[in-house]
Amino acid sequence: MKRTVAIVIHPGFQLLDAAGPTAAFEIAGRFCPGSYELAVLAPGGGEIESSSGIGLSATPLRDERFDTVIISGGEIVRSLAAAEQIAAWLKRGRARRIASVCSGAYLLAEAGLLDGRRATTHWASTDDFARRYPRISVDADRIFVHDGDVWTSAGISAGIDLALALIEDDLGQDVARRTAQQLVVHQRRSGQSQFSSLVELGGRTGRFADLIEWMRDHLA
Repeated sequence: MKRTVAIVIHPGFQLLDAAGPTAAFEIAGRFCPGSYELAVLAPGGGEIESSSGIGLSATPLRDERFDTVIISGGEIVRSLAAAEQIAAWLKRGRARRIASVCSGAYLLAEAGLLDGRRATTHWASTDDFARRYPRISVDADRIFVHDGDVWTSAGISAGIDLALALIEDDLGQDVARRTAQQLVVHQRRSGQSQFSSLVELGGRTGRFADLIEWMRDHLA
């Protein structure tokens, strides 16, 4: 069964928000050929510049149904018109499941898809997100949150965690594990806070780095 996955970007998108999940689905497709077909979409299509200045080629938002839609985060304010177009497009029900990476959750919220649901976003935005959208229950500590047919994830690299969870949902734990191994990442850190407590204890100067490393090696 081939599942079409649409990665939706916009001017100022965060490159890893799109590239991380794309790589995960592409690698999962190596283990289960024919499982995924990937598409990059954006309002108007064309070459879309990321926040880093590196662009991706995208096709216009189109009126068809996808298996999965993933909305990238980034500098959404760079093009409010594009953000409004994406939110309006989402309202028309474009997929079996909808997901966001980082500040892409704002676009899901604007489309009303998170009302009455649990969700997360980048830790630096959770307070603002909660103020703007009081009908959403914000879980600031989670790497990703799955509520019904909507998935949201924390900042940037968490898009890979999200993609691995979606792959496991589709193809099972073994394929997700092998994909994670190929990516050289943990398969599952969904129960982990967005912050590492050991890093937090190390302080901003890093003066406890050697002690923390010793503790990791001698946890027993």
